[in-house]
Amino acid sequence: MTSSRGWTLATLALTGLALVLLFAAVPHRLSGDGYVRFVKLDALLREGTLARERYSYVGPLFAAPLWLLGDSRIWWCARFNVLILAIGVGAAWWVLRPGLTSDERAASMLLLAATGMMPNATIDFYGEAFSALMVGTGFAIVFIKQSVTGWLAVVLGVANMPASVGGVVLVAIWRFRKQRRVDGLAALLATGALIALENTIVRGAPLNAGYAGDHGAVTVMPFSGMPGFSYPLILGLVSLLFSFGKGLLFFAPGLLLIRRARHDRPRMTAFFDASLLFLASLLLVYSRWWAWYGGWTWGPRFLLFAAYPSALALAITLHQPMPIHRTITAMLLTMWTVWVGVSGAVFGVSGLGECTANGYAMEHLCWYVPDFSPLLRPLVLPPDTLAGWQEAWMLLAAAISGVLITAAPSLSGARGGGNQPQI
Repeated sequence: MTSSRGWTLATLALTGLALVLLFAAVPHRLSGDGYVRFVKLDALLREGTLARERYSYVGPLFAAPLWLLGDSRIWWCARFNVLILAIGVGAAWWVLRPGLTSDERAASMLLLAATGMMPNATIDFYGEAFSALMVGTGFAIVFIKQSVTGWLAVVLGVANMPASVGGVVLVAIWRFRKQRRVDGLAALLATGALIALENTIVRGAPLNAGYAGDHGAVTVMPFSGMPGFSYPLILGLVSLLFSFGKGLLFFAPGLLLIRRARHDRPRMTAFFDASLLFLASLLLVYSRWWAWYGGWTWGPRFLLFAAYPSALALAITLHQPMPIHRTITAMLLTMWTVWVGVSGAVFGVSGLGECTANGYAMEHLCWYVPDFSPLLRPLVLPPDTLAGWQEAWMLLAAAISGVLITAAPSLSGARGGGNQPQI
């Protein structure tokens, strides 16, 4: 079967429209961790002061050109992650070329830009979007384009989120044992050196990341108020995977299709294997962190990287000839992933005030109880009115669902997975 140029162009157009809406219509802010990152950048560029507070300078420094825009710097920096997403999505068209067909690449870009966890990650100056896109793009360059230059992006992404360094450890060891390649080990050394250098310059010691004594409020939860990596591993792991408000399998369901995607596109196998190892490290590390849930934010933000392999697995599976029951399963997972994007971009954690009352005493409701899950609340208790930009995103989501569903060969009858990636 031949690739449908019209379908690809329509998918790319929807990707561009989603990015425009994210940039120009969806409200942005500087809050929480994002506000701290901006203040650190502002102090550095305005006064030459290195703030000792936690959070890396690596990602925010890439926003320095936006800070130079004077009175509008706050407006631009609040949209920094949209620009990073646009760059990452654009790069995907190039880096995925050896492994995917043009239809699959276009679908990957659309799924990454407009569905799943990524849209919500662009509405503030938080650091996870930068790290997730850097590492995802870097892995694609290394394992799909087969160029060691991708490690530079990985190093920057991990240095911006030092707790993810364990992922580079696993990937580097796996690459050496499987392929006898030492480039991953070199990237690991570079990452460790960059993290240690920043810690030394900013806080005076290579291992001082600024989190000493960091802890949350004491609530009804039995392990609340304890500092650092004090949370029981099994409880954190189960919560990060399966809880209604933070569970990764609800927010990135395309991960369930990776095994199928590896089979359909063998050239993607190394990329998916590396991604799963990296994600496994994130799960193991953040399951022990006292704030495994990521604070008062929408979704499991520490695991945002999962959006990258999830989008690719969905895009591949949708384009393969399959029995009807598998096609229906892929379509349902796709439609749910589109809804995750709607939840994050349009609703966020609005309407969940009960969870923040009395010093976040009931915050756990939004992690575990279906009635308070940000994914389900808008469905069971929808708001009375929607703003114009919210309606626009809902219409876009409907169009995205329609286009992606037609990707299934058993439905379109015109295209499919028989076409091969372009080398």
